[in-house]
Amino acid sequence: MSTYEEEHGTTGSNASDRRDLRSQLHSLYQENGTSNALLQMLSQLIPESMQEELLEDTKDGCPDNYIDSLPRIKKKDLKEQESCSICCCNYKDDEYPLVVELPHCSHRFDLECVAVWLSKSTTCPLCRDDVLSHKPKIDVSQVEMEDEWGMYG
Repeated sequence: MSTYEEEHGTTGSNASDRRDLRSQLHSLYQENGTSNALLQMLSQLIPESMQEELLEDTKDGCPDNYIDSLPRIKKKDLKEQESCSICCCNYKDDEYPLVVELPHCSHRFDLECVAVWLSKSTTCPLCRDDVLSHKPKIDVSQVEMEDEWGMYG
């Protein structure tokens, strides 16, 4: 019976180098990562192109508070055959649809679908208009605070 290294052609100095590197990494990990050598070891294992991707700030989408503030559409305001342009599911098929409308273009989507899109992009999935350039003014002066709801007293 052959070994994994023989079957996959990983024998030789490259395989032993990786094995040594793994054992060094394991011993450094046991030190709870207090050594700078751990980062040096990891940089040897991860290809340079991937290191650059990891170091870049890839958050190019909308902030979470913008996505959370999108206006919700009531179920009674949805048309019978209206569906999400992303997942193509009819809104009325869901017992409790969570549909949002983009303020600048009035395109409607399932919140789950558009949240994923907007976390990676700042444009509307349909018309590609920049959603952040049209931030709505929200009047919070008349909003009741949770403490004033009288829920417990």
